[in-house]
Amino acid sequence: MLKSIRIHKLKYLNTALVSLGLLALAACGGSNSSSNQSTPSVPTPQNMTLQVNVGDSPSDRVMAFATNITSMTLTNSNGTTAPIVSASMPIEMMRLAGTMQPINVLSIPQGTYTGASITMSSMSVTFMDPTTRTIMQKTVAGPITTNVSFASNMTLGSTPMVLSFDMDIASSVAIDSSGKVSLTPTFHTIMNNVGVGNGQDPENGGMEHLIGSVASASGTSFGFSMMQSAQTLTLTTNNNTQFENMSGMGMMSNGALMKVNAMLQADGSILAQKVQWFMGNGGVMSDGIVGAVTGSPATQMGMVVQNGSGQGMMSSFLANNANVNVTGSTSFNIDTDGMDMSNLPFTPTFDSDHMYPGERVRCISNTGMGSGSMGGMGGMGGGSMVGMMNASECNLVQQGFTGTVSNYSASNGQATFTLTLASDSYFAIMTGESMITVYQQPGTELYGITSIGNGQTVQVRGLMFEDGSVFRMVARRIMNP
Repeated sequence: MLKSIRIHKLKYLNTALVSLGLLALAACGGSNSSSNQSTPSVPTPQNMTLQVNVGDSPSDRVMAFATNITSMTLTNSNGTTAPIVSASMPIEMMRLAGTMQPINVLSIPQGTYTGASITMSSMSVTFMDPTTRTIMQKTVAGPITTNVSFASNMTLGSTPMVLSFDMDIASSVAIDSSGKVSLTPTFHTIMNNVGVGNGQDPENGGMEHLIGSVASASGTSFGFSMMQSAQTLTLTTNNNTQFENMSGMGMMSNGALMKVNAMLQADGSILAQKVQWFMGNGGVMSDGIVGAVTGSPATQMGMVVQNGSGQGMMSSFLANNANVNVTGSTSFNIDTDGMDMSNLPFTPTFDSDHMYPGERVRCISNTGMGSGSMGGMGGMGGGSMVGMMNASECNLVQQGFTGTVSNYSASNGQATFTLTLASDSYFAIMTGESMITVYQQPGTELYGITSIGNGQTVQVRGLMFEDGSVFRMVARRIMNP
C-alpha cells in the first residue's frame, strides 16, 4: 500500500515538472508561434556638439554675395538627416574671405555623416563693372539646392567637432560681358575635432570678430545674437575673459552692441575670450566695402554692406548701399585685434584723410540706421535698399584678397612681397592699383601652406593701408586660395 502511494506521488511530481519545463520553454521563445517572439531594443544614439562654420574662397571681382540659407541638413550613413538651419537665415560671404564664422553650434546624434544639402534663395551679387567702372548689383531669385558629398565621411563621436563649409565664389559666380550673373554654388568642406592643431583657428573651434548684440545676461554667461546666425549663442565667461570698454559682466545689458572672440570647449560650451563693448541699446553698427568717398577730408562715404547689428539694421541691407556721414567728432580707430603690428617700416594710419574706395570699415552710430534715396555710391546701379547713418566711430577692419606673389624677401622673421591682383578685381578697378605690398609678420599665420615663394597664388587676409601712392597690407593670415 505504501509502495503504491509512493509510485503515485512520483508520477504526479514528474507530470508537474514536465509542465513547468514546457512553460519555461515557451517563455524563452521556444514556441514556433511568431506572437511569442521578443523584439530586441535599439539604443538611441547619444548627441554630441557640432560647430558649423561658413567661409569664402573669394573672387576679387565680387564685393558682396548675400543670400538666405533656407535649409541646411546633414545626411547620416543610415539615411537619417540632422537639421542645421531650419528657418531662413541671411548670410554674406565676402566678409569672410580668408576666415570662417559659425552659423550654428548645436547638439546632433553621434554617427557617420556622408554629406549635406544646402538650399539658398534671394541671392544678390554686388560687383565692379570693369568697363563702366560702376558698382552693379544683380539678383537671382532661386531657390537653388546644392548637395555636398563629403570627400571623407565625418564621424561624430564622443568629442565635439567643427564642420566648415567654404563657398568657392570664383567657381560659384559667373558674370558675363553684359553683366549677367549665373550661380552654381560650390562648397568645399573641412572637418576637425575641436582644438586640434591651432585651437584658435576657426576651422578648429575658434570664433573671431563676431559682431552682434546682447540678448540676455545671467551670472557669468550671456546670450549673443547675430544677424547672420541660425541661433543665439550662449557664451560663458571666466577669470581669463578680457573685457574692453567695460568693467565686466556687470555692464552687460540687453541690446548692447559688441564684438566677441570665443572658443568652443571640449565639454561643448563656448568660452568668451574677449568681449569688446561698442554701443548701448538703440545704436547701430555696419561694416562693408567703401564704394565712394565725398570730400577731403571725408564727410560722407558709400558702403556696400556686408554685416551689421542694432537699431534699424535689416538683412535686406546686405550687399546693398548705406550712406555714412562723417563729422569732425567721428573717431577713427584701427581694429588690431589678432594682428601683429610690430616693427613695420611705415606708420599705419586711418582717419578722414585716409579713407578710400576699396577698403573695409566698420562704422558705429549712437542712433539707429535710417533709410534714404539711392545715391552716394559712385554710380551704383541695380540696388533697391539704402541705409543712412551718422558715424560716431569708424574702424578699419580686416579684408581678404587673392593674387600672385613676386619680389618675396625675408629677414629676421619678417617678410615682404608684392601681391598682384587680377585685372577685374574690384580693388584694382577702384584704385587703379593692382599691386599691394604685403607684410608677413612673425605673428602672421600660414594656413594650409608651409612657405611662400614667387609665382605662388595665395589668399591674404589683413589690414589694408593707403601710404601715399602705395597700398600696404599687414597680413593676419596667408593661405591657399
